[in-house]
Amino acid sequence: MIKIIPYTEKYKDDVVRLVLDVYEKELDFKGYERPDILNIQSTYQNKKDNNFWIALNDNKLVGMVGLLGKTKTLAYLKRMIVKKNFRKQGLGNKLLQTALAFAKNHGYKTVYAGTVEENATAIKFYKKHGFILNNEIPEDITAAIDSICLRLDL
Repeated sequence: MIKIIPYTEKYKDDVVRLVLDVYEKELDFKGYERPDILNIQSTYQNKKDNNFWIALNDNKLVGMVGLLGKTKTLAYLKRMIVKKNFRKQGLGNKLLQTALAFAKNHGYKTVYAGTVEENATAIKFYKKHGFILNNEIPEDITAAIDSICLRLDL
């Protein structure tokens, strides 16, 4: 059975491995710095209004998502990843709902997600869950390589 819990350092190497497997091996996004994955606690768990969750299947990492507050009412969804053989089973939805419930409980009114045009699967996923394309990418909201920004008003 899959459980979603807040990140702990015990899973640091697994998080790094999953991020690199998906971004570099599957999507071929190589050569980009990803300092947040080496410092999950100081990046995502340093304030009560941020967090990072991991999905575990028999204590093995199979998914993750982070939420970073940017203002009192605006947050950014980051590192939304599901391991390949666990996709299309509702895990992405569970991770997203975990992050969105946290966002609502902490007073966020808008959640942004960034991705690239080449990641059609992510774009389709976000749209399916009510996100809409945002014509402008708000400053300091997405990663430098993101070319697509989606927004969900809570």
